[in-house]
Order: sequence, then C-alpha cells, then structure tokens
Amino acid sequence: MIKKYIIDDIKSLKFDIEAKCIIYLYGDLWAGKTTMTKHIINNLLWYNWDITSPTYTYYNCYSLELKDFTLEKKIRNNFKLQTPNSKFMIYHFDLYRLKNYDEFFAIWWEEIFDNNNWIIIVEWPEIIEAYYKPDLEIRLNKTDKEDEREIEIIKR
Repeated sequence: MIKKYIIDDIKSLKFDIEAKCIIYLYGDLWAGKTTMTKHIINNLLWYNWDITSPTYTYYNCYSLELKDFTLEKKIRNNFKLQTPNSKFMIYHFDLYRLKNYDEFFAIWWEEIFDNNNWIIIVEWPEIIEAYYKPDLEIRLNKTDKEDEREIEIIKR
C-alpha cells in the first residue's frame, strides 16, 4: 500500500500492529521516521508519550505501566497479551550513527531483539537487516511538496 500524506495529517494513517512486532522505518534524513514513531505510539497504541529521536542515545525505551484499566483493556485485547506482566515495552532505535553490525552486537542490543516480547521500532535498520526480519516495513519518501510524504507499508 503506497499513499501520500501531509505530515500534519499522518494521524489518519491506520495499520495493524501486533505484540512482539519489529518495525523498520526507512527514509532519508528529515523524511519523518521519528514523526511516524510518534504516530505509532501516540495514536495507534493509545499512549500519549513525549517521543524524541534517539539519534544520540541510540535508543529509547518506553515502559507503559498498565495501571489505567481502559488503556490496559485496549492493549491486552488488541495485542492479545497473555502475560500477567503489568508493563508494555516499546523500544525505539536509531541506528544512523552505527557503522556495522559488530557495533550493534558490541552494545548487547541483540538481546532485546533475540528475546523480543514487545514492540521494537528501528530507524535506519540497514545494518541489522541480515540478522533480524521485520514484521512491518514502513518507507517514507519525500515528494515535491515539503510537508508531504509518500508512505509505503509492507507487512511481512
């Protein structure tokens, strides 16, 4: 599915995400990968969190405490969570500054991927493509209009 969206109207973009999901985000600098992550977490996962780019920290972890009954019910029903765990984890990686998989491996992040029980969103995933397969690929391409993006979503 390829559609064009004005960045401010990205909230209208809907797609299914399952628990234990790896999402790769592709696009040039300033294509909107972090904006897409904000949309996924704040609109599709129903949690209003201040999402920032992890370019310099490499990743952010958002731990959602499932204390709010309405939020917990939505998340548990939509993601069919069987775990009694009261946390819902989302990892947001930005691998732009890493040069190769060895750097990724040296930081021990493969443990998050190998033991994935939650949602992992990866900006600039090229260095790990051969090792981890995504459940969703989202490609953001700039168009002639500054505030418009062509978005392609591929479910694996």
